Order: sequence, then structure tokens, then C-alpha cells
Amino acid sequence: MKQGNTSLRSALFLGLIACLIYGLGAGLRASIGILLEPIADMTGLSYEEVSFSIAVMQIVFGASQPLFGLLAARWSNRFVLTSGVFFMVLSVLGIKLCTSYGMLIVTLGVLMGLGTGAIAFGLVLSSAISFVGQERSLFLAGLLNASAGMVNFFLAPLLNFSLQHGGVPSTMPRLALIMVLLIPCIRYLTKKDSTIKGGTDVPRLGLGEIQSALGERTYQLLLAGFSTCGFHMVIIESHLFSQFVSYGIPKMEASWAFSFYGIATIAGALLSGYASSRLRKGGLLSFYYGFRALWVLFYLFVLPKTMTTAILFATGLGLTGDATVSPTSGILSGHFPLHQVATLMGLLFFAHQIGGFLSAYLGGLSYQLFGNYTLIWLIDIILCLVASLASYLIREK
Repeated sequence: MKQGNTSLRSALFLGLIACLIYGLGAGLRASIGILLEPIADMTGLSYEEVSFSIAVMQIVFGASQPLFGLLAARWSNRFVLTSGVFFMVLSVLGIKLCTSYGMLIVTLGVLMGLGTGAIAFGLVLSSAISFVGQERSLFLAGLLNASAGMVNFFLAPLLNFSLQHGGVPSTMPRLALIMVLLIPCIRYLTKKDSTIKGGTDVPRLGLGEIQSALGERTYQLLLAGFSTCGFHMVIIESHLFSQFVSYGIPKMEASWAFSFYGIATIAGALLSGYASSRLRKGGLLSFYYGFRALWVLFYLFVLPKTMTTAILFATGLGLTGDATVSPTSGILSGHFPLHQVATLMGLLFFAHQIGGFLSAYLGGLSYQLFGNYTLIWLIDIILCLVASLASYLIREK
């Protein structure tokens, strides 16, 4: 198998397939807030209850990825990725049939969390690399990283259009059909996966090493920052669209404004990757978190609430949306041995999703109690300022 000789055209084609698979899962999770009000209207549940179901989805998404990584190592990437499609199809079809709070937690919370957790970045990337060769891994990683934002840009307005012309009962089967079409893509992407799973010569990260890392000041500061990052980003994914609508912006215009967040995350991630190789990473993180706090404060209390300012706000948020990943992983890989980095990054990501769980639920509770999202954003501003200070104090090796 001459992976290294795979043409650029083949690499682009494989990249497109990989982006469709990963992008749909990540893009749907990023656009989930568009479903909040329609699901509440269909089921008769409160904003708080639907928001809690979304919060469950966030925590299941984070917690399930290490498990799916083990399953992929034991069986195959194809098995796990196909399982992800299966869970997502069950989720969207189950949402259509929801008549109770418990059913919504299972369908939107658990099943959607498992589905998006199984269609993980690492699994899709590793299958693509086995197809086109290690020398194109950075190229493929860049395409995949961009795909979530690109899919979100198109999915947000399309999802809203479908909801306005048929509601949840018509939209969910359409989503299910699109997801089923991913199965042949997965079969194609994974057909050259190695049959050799696992390895006995890979160093394993022991409990003592994890405890040692948790006791390190640098890791504690990264945890403080990355959990705040999750809190901030899930407010955007779960509640920003509804917030725009609450300002009187028509839903279709609000969905387009929200979609600019996805596009901006691509530019922000690329710029941050470039900057992380040239500037102090702790300083970059401090700037990103500080910018988030000031940008939210400026929008909430200074800017008028129009379509134009909604686009501006979403774009500004997107520029720092995925920008924290490069400097965070760079600090981690520079401070800890290589064999520890994957596990420690996974723990950081789980902390990220705990933050997301809290903001998804508290955002809905804030709207339920006060009719607006001001409280959750004020909490976010305070946390971002704390994260900015914590990141500034990080000492890099």
C-alpha cells in the first residue's frame, strides 16, 4: 500500500469525506441551540428543562470520548464511527417522539451526546491518515478543524429554515436521512485502517502520574482556563441564537448571524496556531479570555441590538472560539512528557465539558427566571477575567 504516493486530488477527496463525517457531528452540536425553542414548544417543556437536556448532551459528549477511544483500539474505528451515526439517528428520531422530560434527557441528552462523542476528531483523522499517509496529517487536521465551522455556517440557517417550514416533526427525519448517508462515507474512509490494534510498547499513564500532574501549578491554571472556555463556548452553542431572537431579530436573520460564529472559528484557529509558534502561549490565552470578557460586556451594555451588531458579536466570539486549543496543547506538550499529553489533554477537555454542562443548564434557568440571558453572561465575564489572570501566571518551559 503506497500511502505516501497518494495524489493531492485523492487527499482532497479523502479530506472532503472526513470533513463531512466529522463536520456534521461537530456542526450539529454547535448549532443545537437553534432546536431549543422549537423542542420546548413541541413538548411543552420549559426552557430550563430543554437546557438541562442539552447540558446532559455536553457532559456525555465529553465523558464518552475516552471510552470510544478504547473501543476503537479494541475493535475498529469503523465500528465506533458507525455506532456514532446509529446513536445520532436514534437521537433525532427519538426527539420527534418525545412526550416527557425523561424521554428528552435520553434522546437529546444521552443519545446525541454518545453520537457526537463517537464521531471524534482523533478517530476520523487517524483513518484518513492511514489512507493518504502521515506526511499529509497536518493538511488533513487543518481541513477537519475547519469543517465544524464550515458545516455550522450552512447548517444553522438550513436547520432554522426547516424548522420554520415543518417544525421539529419534519426536521428530525431529514437530519436522520443525512446521517444515514454518512455510513457509506465511513466505510470508504476506514477501508484501509490497520487491523493491528493497540500495542504493548506504548507507555501508559498511571494514576500516580495523573495525581502528580493535578498537583502541578501549571496544570491547575490550565484547568481553570479550559473549564471556563467550555462554560463560555456552550453559552454560544446553546443560547446565542435564542438571545438574538429575544432582541427582536427575525429567526432567519438570527440564524445567519449565528452562522458567522462558525466561519470566524476557522480564521481564529488558524491565526492562533500561527501566533502560538511565535508568542508566549500563556500570554495568548490571557488575551483570548480577557477579550471574551470585554467583548461580551461591550455587546451587552453598549452596542445596539441589530442584525449588523449580532453578526459583529458572533464573529468576534468566533475568532477566539477555537483559538485556545493551540496554546493550551502547546503549553501541555512543553511541560509534560509526550506519553502523558493525550491523557492530560483529555482531562482538560472533560473539564471543558463540565463547564459546558453548567452554562447550558444555567443559561436556560436564567432565561426561565428573568426572561433574558444577562445573568449567565455576567457570570461568564467574571470567569473569563479569572481565566485571563490564571493564564497570565502560567510559566512555560
